[in-house]
Amino acid sequence: MNVPAAGHRPVDERRAQLLDAALAVLREHGLAGLTTRAVTTRAGVPHGIFHYAFGSKAALVRALVERELTGATAAWDAAVATDDLETALRRALRAQLDIVRADPAHQAAMYELIRAARDDSDVSTVAWERRQYLAEIERQLGGWSQRGGVTWTAPVEHVAALVLSAADGVIQAWVADHDDERADASVDLLARAIASLARPA
Repeated sequence: MNVPAAGHRPVDERRAQLLDAALAVLREHGLAGLTTRAVTTRAGVPHGIFHYAFGSKAALVRALVERELTGATAAWDAAVATDDLETALRRALRAQLDIVRADPAHQAAMYELIRAARDDSDVSTVAWERRQYLAEIERQLGGWSQRGGVTWTAPVEHVAALVLSAADGVIQAWVADHDDERADASVDLLARAIASLARPA
């Protein structure tokens, strides 16, 4: 049962509250059910709170994607405490895969959200999401090359794009078949392939 929130709360708290509610609505009712009214009802707050916190549904969608990116970045940072490039890549990729394996319904909901944004030609959200992922991967690749004393045989932005595309493929394959052994083998091969693009500086 939803209990209306009482009293004034900081806008950051309201946003977090509404984001949690939006994810719950998305998981239970799909994208068609993700309305601002449904979100505020699930959060137990007056509808006007939504406009105070986000202003538009597009802003809510972007905030959902941004929170997803923050979680992925944290997983990579926690996984890569090693100077060995292949090991770092394997740990980072597996950390991303493990996020999906831990909560497939959440990942399915986020895929639906991003796919809808793309189909609706909301290129700003889709392009922004990809730029953020690429920037994080480039940052990690740069850090690993410095710590390991290596250089890349291709421009780092191209290596980052390859990592992102291949990782997406591994994750989507697991979502389709839930084959852990195949996914883990794919991660190992991908880490080895990407590491082979590095040479001693």
